[in-house]
Amino acid sequence: VARGAAYADIDNDGFLDVLVTTNAGPAFLFHNEGGTNHSLRLKLVGTKSNRDGIGAVVHVTWDNNKDQQWKMLRSGSSYLSQSELVLTFGLGAQPKADSVEIQWPSGQVDKLSNVNAGQTVTVEEGKGVVANRPYGKPVTAPGK
Repeated sequence: VARGAAYADIDNDGFLDVLVTTNAGPAFLFHNEGGTNHSLRLKLVGTKSNRDGIGAVVHVTWDNNKDQQWKMLRSGSSYLSQSELVLTFGLGAQPKADSVEIQWPSGQVDKLSNVNAGQTVTVEEGKGVVANRPYGKPVTAPGK
């Protein structure tokens, strides 16, 4: 009997993996081997808002603004479980997001444009991109 589930990209390949716990039994890790579609991951760092950016709403558009997704960063995901606090946006065949708009709980709005897929981007409230981590590579600061 499954009791809890949490997701995270455990191997930094851009594809979410799932850990499921069972009642009085072992935990099971379902490792996603991926596919051919592109994704973009966003890690939020609040300054005026809470440190993890919980409650921020992110709007991403791609494919010449034809496609879009909205997500809210939330805490708590399942019984006695916590998924990672990174938002993942699937972009299909598109290699970049046309725009990313972050509405922080404080009311601050940050906007990014032409953000390449295939990476986790760290966005600090009011400052924009402060770091990026291409899939399968260590964390780097922009321009380095």
